[in-house]
Amino acid sequence: MVEFLYGLIKMPALYIGDFQVQLQTVKNTSPALHVMNSSGDVLYADAMLGDCSGAIKVSDGKNIYSIGMKKLVHEITSINSCENIVLTPGCYYVEVRGGRGGDGGNNYGNGVDAITQTYSFSITADTNITVFRGGDGNSGDFGTNDGISTGGSGGASGVPSLFTMNDIVVKSEGGAGGIGASAIDANGVAQNCGGGGGGNANDLSNGLNGYADSSLNNSFFICGGGGGGAPSGRGGQEASSGLYRGAAGENGSLSNAGKGGDAHRLLSEHTGGNGGETISFSCGGQLLYSYGGGGSGAIEAKAMNSINMDGYRGASGSTGSSSTSFVRIFKFGL
Repeated sequence: MVEFLYGLIKMPALYIGDFQVQLQTVKNTSPALHVMNSSGDVLYADAMLGDCSGAIKVSDGKNIYSIGMKKLVHEITSINSCENIVLTPGCYYVEVRGGRGGDGGNNYGNGVDAITQTYSFSITADTNITVFRGGDGNSGDFGTNDGISTGGSGGASGVPSLFTMNDIVVKSEGGAGGIGASAIDANGVAQNCGGGGGGNANDLSNGLNGYADSSLNNSFFICGGGGGGAPSGRGGQEASSGLYRGAAGENGSLSNAGKGGDAHRLLSEHTGGNGGETISFSCGGQLLYSYGGGGSGAIEAKAMNSINMDGYRGASGSTGSSSTSFVRIFKFGL
């Protein structure tokens, strides 16, 4: 093992990954502390780098490495609750991750994990901070009858997690909800109509299109389009076949996800599921949103028997628990 000497005290070498911390043996060289990687490249300490003046920093020109102990001093256990904490002087590092999105109905679209946000800072006096750890979003729903199922409604997005200190805000938005599964006809074939997941900024927030078919041996299958997830998911398109129509799902908005489309057959009609609501939490002067999932389209179907089902409501809010969200505060020390 490589070691270095400081005065008459023999000390073990320090490592950060494959970076070895050494003392410079050449006199009158400043700074004395440097890091050497496995290729023999020397990276010198620079006290001006980084946000943490209380910890020694080393840079290779792109990345900054902290030399010293990083000790976990606070990990928030309560969920969906605003807390105030006092930090003592020192250099800190914060990790924040919001709650996971709920799954789409029938476990078709998995909820998405939130993205971890980090921040480092130093304080010279006792300082009040505010923290909030978000829970996972609720999952969507669906129904079955004689092997035929409605489309699944969309899952709600997770609740954000938050760290605030004075005018500094570190926030991780909750993960997006999953899209609902397609409706299943009497032949076991998926025919769209699921609701969009809440909180997405991509195609997973859009409801699946409606479906209508009246052409097979006097059987039929109709389902409305899925509603778009809040805040901006697009509702699924309508479909028609003669006098049979699956209406379009509604678009999501900031306050609500879209309603699923109705199913129309001659004089019969069933109603699409309502969209889930957007639920807000307040902490540290910030509003934290869990976006609702889209409602699923209604169905009207006939195989051996006629089967008619309303759509299912999109998911709203949080489970109040999470195995993936966190707010962790570390303190540096040499």
